[in-house]
Amino acid sequence: MKFTKIFALLGPGIVWAATSIGVSHIVQATRAGADFGFALLGFIILAHVVKYPFFLFGPKYAGLTGKSLLDGYKSVGNWAFYLFLFLTFVTMFFVQSGVTIVTSALAMNLFGDVLSLSQWAALTLVIVCAVLIIGHYKLLSSLLKWMMLILVISSIIAWFAAVNRLGFSPSAEAPVISLTSAASIAFIVALIGWMPTAIEVSVWHSIWTTSRVEKPGKSSAKNATLDFNIGYLTSFLLAIIFLWLGALLMFGQGEGFAKSAAAFAGQLVGIYSKALGDWSWLLMALVTFIALFSTTFAVADGFPQVWRRAALLASNEQSEATDKRANKIYIGSLLVLAVGSWWIISDFSADIKALLDFVTTVSFVSAPIYAWLNYKVMMGADVCQTQKPQGWFKVYTLVCLTVLTLFSGFFLWWKFLS
Repeated sequence: MKFTKIFALLGPGIVWAATSIGVSHIVQATRAGADFGFALLGFIILAHVVKYPFFLFGPKYAGLTGKSLLDGYKSVGNWAFYLFLFLTFVTMFFVQSGVTIVTSALAMNLFGDVLSLSQWAALTLVIVCAVLIIGHYKLLSSLLKWMMLILVISSIIAWFAAVNRLGFSPSAEAPVISLTSAASIAFIVALIGWMPTAIEVSVWHSIWTTSRVEKPGKSSAKNATLDFNIGYLTSFLLAIIFLWLGALLMFGQGEGFAKSAAAFAGQLVGIYSKALGDWSWLLMALVTFIALFSTTFAVADGFPQVWRRAALLASNEQSEATDKRANKIYIGSLLVLAVGSWWIISDFSADIKALLDFVTTVSFVSAPIYAWLNYKVMMGADVCQTQKPQGWFKVYTLVCLTVLTLFSGFFLWWKFLS
């Protein structure tokens, strides 16, 4: 298949990748490399492996049925539908503020401190809201395709430059690291929580996919799966690249990341120019800003899309008036999300790591719930027997669900009972 044809097929999978390649990669994966070298590489690989089937079910279910996973949750039971909405409401302001505060800090680092961090956050959210209200998903998808292409190319250039200058592994003497200390376990949980992203994003992905599906069936599911696999592979490769860069440029240097957002952003970009040369500062400032700006866009669209779809499902009718009401709910929830997130940013800008670790830990603990619901939906009556998980893939899926459950159970035991 020609590149131009594949590029034309890309859409929801790239929006999903944009959601992923932000805090989890730029912040958490780089922190993992800086603090632990290559010791946490296995956890990044494991996170991608065990979450894969549950992310795949989003676009595949949408392609096969023309419905979102949120529709599927409602068919499982109203308890599943309202549980998802409850968890969405609890986390959405923290998730949006988490990605926006990093984007704003990187904007301040790139364009200067002509505005305060909260003012940059306000400007970022205003731009995001305006684009989404005016252009909706179509404009979002087009923008993110090019943002992700620039990000991938720039990241590969930075990786080659780092390896060429510093070698394949850190040159400094490796410090003694304990992966069983309280701080290490807490960080590993935060890393896996959003690596590559939270499993609940599969619901957003399924909603984005339905906007592209004209005729539900095996062909649409195949195209949606290809689109997703390209996005997932991109996420996997970039996660390794950013961990590698963090390990080469900071591990063993006696330097840790600052807590404040502004200092963190300057530090993140500064380590590249320090190790690679002054020429790399603008490149990495752009790379990191594009990555987080694209994530902010995708997250800001994902939550309101959930509320829009929920309104349609709750009404149990399809009409022009219902669609108009749902669109108003999209715009209203987008504006509420922006205002609430900005308010949180005003309070948490002094300790960015605490905010990010909190939201990623919540995602880690709740992952088995979403994974089980996605599996339950794919095994439902509206998916034909041949398209349900079967054979080795069914076994693989159940093993992954077991691993996620054990991880979550261990963390809760360690945190509250040990």
